[in-house]
This record gives sequence, structure tokens and C-alpha cells, in this order.
Amino acid sequence: MENVVTAIFEVESEAYKAFSEIRTKPFGEAYAVAEASLLKREGDTITIVDAFDAAGVTSDDTATGMIVGSLVGILGGPLGVLLGAGTGALIGSTYDSVDAIDSASLLEVTAAKLYDGEVAIVALVQEDEPAFDAAFADYETTIVRHFAVDVIEEVDLARQATADFENQLRAQLRAERKAERADKREERKSKVKARFEELKAKHDERKAVLDEGKEIANAQFTSSTKEMLGTE
Repeated sequence: MENVVTAIFEVESEAYKAFSEIRTKPFGEAYAVAEASLLKREGDTITIVDAFDAAGVTSDDTATGMIVGSLVGILGGPLGVLLGAGTGALIGSTYDSVDAIDSASLLEVTAAKLYDGEVAIVALVQEDEPAFDAAFADYETTIVRHFAVDVIEEVDLARQATADFENQLRAQLRAERKAERADKREERKSKVKARFEELKAKHDERKAVLDEGKEIANAQFTSSTKEMLGTE
């Protein structure tokens, strides 16, 4: 049976030791490890601390494999953050129930149960269930397994959900920028109009001064003329 097995460690150093042992010996009694990653959560970020690809899918055995690498990419993105925030309380309150664990997806379990500072090993294994548990017999761990085919489907759905989320976010940002541009456009129009209103007011003020000056000049000219003609 091909499974994706997640082992969450209570002691970080034990996770490193177990991962080294699995890398050195990917074949055990009734199990084989194709790829594995050592993950650590720091805040809202889940990162790959170490990884190997024993199946040789990639040219470098330190590179992430296809399934596990995809999972980590999703967990480290916005969907992983949302899953951790949205399902942590639900899964945490019923974590003693095997049915509750089995009904939750791998992304949900990992995002919700891998707490800040904790380390986990996620591995793609072929095993006579649950043979791979023997690799963690000497350590305090919480082990969850899912069928590999279900995880692949989950990764595909998560990728689509992430793409939809990003598209919605981009659409929202575009709408907000458009609304902001519209607001700024009206603001700019108002500023330009205000400049012309100010210019018009100054023009009217100058015209009024000139008209007043003309009236005074005309009055003085009329008075002088009458005085010269002796008609006053």
C-alpha cells in the first residue's frame, strides 16, 4: 500500500535523528521510502529543513520529491495559513479520536497540528500497513497516514483552490485600485476645477479694480473738462 505518512515530533532533535536514519536506510522491514521531507513551523510559515528523493525522481537527492514537495509548497502558502487557522480548534479538540484524524485531510492535519516551533517528517512510503511506524518506535510522535492517491487528489484540489484564491485576490486588488483611481481622478478633477475657479476669481477681482479705476478716471476727466469750459 502506498501512503503518505506524517510524523509530528515532540522533541525537535529526535526528528532530525529519525530523518537521518530514514535517509540512510530508506528500506526497512516491510516498507520502502520513496521521498521524505523534514518540516518545521515558524509562525505561519512551514518550511523544508531537509529533504531527499530516494526514488531518484529528481537528479539531486536533496531536492524535494513530487508529492511531498507539492504539499510543502501548499502548506507554506496562504491556503496552509487558512487551513491552520480554520481547522486547528476543530481537529485539536477531537484529536484523540482516530475517526476524526482519518476524516481530516493531510493538509488540514499538518497545518492545524504542527504548532509553532514543531518539526514533522512527511514521507511517501510503500508499506505493509503500518510497517513504517517502526522507524519511529524510539521516539515520541503523533503519526497520521493517508493513501497516496488521496493526497495526490488533495494536492490537485489545493492547487486549484490556491489558484482561485489568488485570482480572486488579484481581482479584488484590481477593483480596489480601480476605485482608488476613480476617487483620485475625481480629486484631481476637483483640484483642476478649483484652480480655474481661483483664476476666475482673481480675474474678476482685477477687472473690478480696473473698472473702478476707469470710473474714477472718467469722473476726474469730466470734472476737469467742465472746469476748463467753465460749465461747472
